[in-house]
Amino acid sequence: MWHLFLKWTSRSHLLLVMISLVILLPGISHAQDAASPLTETLDPAPVVEWMNLFYRLVESEAVSAPGAARLYAYAGITTYESLLPGMPTNNTLAGQIWHMPDMPLPEEDVVYDWLSAHNGAMAALTRGLFPDAKALNVAAIDDLRQSSIEARQAEVGADMVERSLAFGESLAEVILRWAGEDGYADTRGLDYTLEPRLGGWVLTTEGTTPVEPYWGQLRPFTLEFSSDCAVYPNMDFDLDPESTFYLQAVEVMETGRRLTEEQKATARFWVDTPGITGTPAGHWMSIAGQLGDRLHLTLDRVAEAYAMTGIAVGDAFISAWWLKYQVNLLRPETYIHANIRRTWAPYIQSPAFPEYPSGHSVVSGAASEVLTGLFGAVAFTDETHLIFDHEPLQRAFLSFEHAASEAAISRLYGGIHFREAIENGLRQGRCIGDTALRNIRLNPIRQGGD
Repeated sequence: MWHLFLKWTSRSHLLLVMISLVILLPGISHAQDAASPLTETLDPAPVVEWMNLFYRLVESEAVSAPGAARLYAYAGITTYESLLPGMPTNNTLAGQIWHMPDMPLPEEDVVYDWLSAHNGAMAALTRGLFPDAKALNVAAIDDLRQSSIEARQAEVGADMVERSLAFGESLAEVILRWAGEDGYADTRGLDYTLEPRLGGWVLTTEGTTPVEPYWGQLRPFTLEFSSDCAVYPNMDFDLDPESTFYLQAVEVMETGRRLTEEQKATARFWVDTPGITGTPAGHWMSIAGQLGDRLHLTLDRVAEAYAMTGIAVGDAFISAWWLKYQVNLLRPETYIHANIRRTWAPYIQSPAFPEYPSGHSVVSGAASEVLTGLFGAVAFTDETHLIFDHEPLQRAFLSFEHAASEAAISRLYGGIHFREAIENGLRQGRCIGDTALRNIRLNPIRQGGD
């Protein structure tokens, strides 16, 4: 009987001690219960602000269209991976993208602020991707980093911000090393010689040089080979006035001679000239960012949109440029001057790379495919030029596919592409977008049934 009493008193004493610890040391209990906030609970605005600054840097530094697509791809991936630890139901992109290494992991039982992690990652990545940036652009990167630090310190405290920044910077370091192995450096300074041939591409503007003739050699993101989604020409070069090729050239000429004000506005809206705008890839990254407000998206969904759009536009330019320099087809301007009307001029200046396929069509088809895959058919007003102070300011669309089709046909209005390059370019782009959607699983498939 006595031993039962002693056992009971021991248990009672232990219980009293435990209760006392909870009452007297509430900080211990709070520390055990503390957890990093979920990404979906955080404000998307700072993340969109970083991508908008990225667009302005691409514009200010006059990055080429394919070069910009590469940069946006790494920016989208970095955005997603820096926020991923706060997205417990999402998968890393490592292992789903070619040769992408494992990303650093946050320490267990340590609380992080994922907006600060993203801030650290994007600041470090942007400095690394723009190593020779103008002084004013370096200052813009530093200013946004510092203002974001101050905003988050007021919200979560200096210690949490400091360790979160360090985590983001470690992630950017890994991504920059990976980016440095994608073949870009190997294509710098290579000579390229245009070989004269019937129907072959020639430069149309004096003083220009071929833009990125070896871009198709870069490592793709989800395509196994640059040629995977290539849609080869199905219209033979021909000088016969009854031939399809000649008639498509006539269409370009006659459309250009009779442009309506609406067609001119459409051509200007989508021209996205490097050095004047953030390029075609940046236009679609801007659309992805605008969806946050349009669809009231949480930050995790904005991160998904940036990642998938970035990957799609990155692969689109690798694929399109590979095929451009394989086919090496002349521009409508060259054909029309030689065979139909010497005095005709396109509404938009012909760029310094081969005609087929239409890069605008490929990138728009790819981006619209992934955005439709993520969000379905969405009516939206594209305010890219309103945000970045360009003209025309905005245009409304009934779906991403609608926007892609208009971007593509704008190149016919501009007088720089045959219809074949536009239609086949859209097909090629949709294949690229579909490849990204099939190869990347952002979330595990839900288990069916009980």
